[in-house]
Amino acid sequence: MVTKKNRIIIKLCSILLLGGAFIYYFFFNNPSDKGTVFLRCPSNFIFGINCPGCGSQRAIHHLLHFEFLEALRFNALLIIIFPLIIYITLIWLYNFVFEKQVRIKLFYNNKFVWTLFCVVIIYGIIRNINVYPFTLITPP
Repeated sequence: MVTKKNRIIIKLCSILLLGGAFIYYFFFNNPSDKGTVFLRCPSNFIFGINCPGCGSQRAIHHLLHFEFLEALRFNALLIIIFPLIIYITLIWLYNFVFEKQVRIKLFYNNKFVWTLFCVVIIYGIIRNINVYPFTLITPP
């Protein structure tokens, strides 16, 4: 029988292994280079438009190299909300590993959720407008 302590250790080791593999791969492989195994954005590939997430893989690569301005060029929205993404991920991992139910009220607030949703949609629209200054947020 697996005890609660052993379950926690297994979960932590699994997270460290998978998270470490993710970071290792993104650190040593640039999605912009030929020959790397990164999926191309379906909306960009099929329709030729940039979704709100386009450039995220390249932005993560540059973030891991502390190239913040370069990361901003690829996906400014991701970089701006990155602290929020990290916070949400840490809360989720804490709940998963320690089998808790910690909830952050802000994330269950309708105004916050709708505001974030609208920001993402507006960002996705304006990054496809081929007129300066909107071209500044189009991934290179």
